Amino acid sequence: MNRKDFFKKGLARMLDLAQESAADIASGFKEITSEPPTKPAPKKKSKKNSKKEAAFLLPHQIKSSRKKKIRNVQAPPGALDETKFLKKCTGCGDCIYACPYSVLFPVFDETTEKHVPRMDVNLNACMLCEDWPCIKACKEEALLPLKEAPKFGQAKGIFEFCLNHKTGEATCSNCKDSCPVEGVVNFKGTKPSFSKACTGCGQCVSACPTFPRAIRIQ
Repeated sequence: MNRKDFFKKGLARMLDLAQESAADIASGFKEITSEPPTKPAPKKKSKKNSKKEAAFLLPHQIKSSRKKKIRNVQAPPGALDETKFLKKCTGCGDCIYACPYSVLFPVFDETTEKHVPRMDVNLNACMLCEDWPCIKACKEEALLPLKEAPKFGQAKGIFEFCLNHKTGEATCSNCKDSCPVEGVVNFKGTKPSFSKACTGCGQCVSACPTFPRAIRIQ
């Protein structure tokens, strides 16, 4: 066999191999796309690994085993009892717009099929305005003038989140400094306590610099 014929036969063999490889690849690709993907069996997580993963969850993803009440959604200042309030409130939103601190927000009520004003002092504190613009704005008298300071709830300290607990010193007094009622917040060493004279306005919650907040209104 001369050199010319040798190279011809070699080239032909290479082309045959290339065609066979291409056919194999095409066949394999067809099988992959035609068959549904199989999911690998889930691995069993050990308790040790579960604890490690929980440490990397965001705060809103962690469910507290103690089921602490964080939300405190309620009616605006001066509201009638719930039944009468829902009957008289038209959902006009005048009280919402009148609030200078944007404390009130509309919530759809399924029973009356209207948006009624609500507030959550754990999210946005009531500033206890002297002239109560939200009450004055209500023409339907669903909100009535207050004869005394309202009671939205009771402040409760969660000292494990407190800055003073973390530093071991009287580093922060924001809760006491922000409280509009004299003598409600008192310190026993570095730990704040809240008397029953608390209106539950939430100003101490807003002033708390930690996250999660070391104070909640319940």
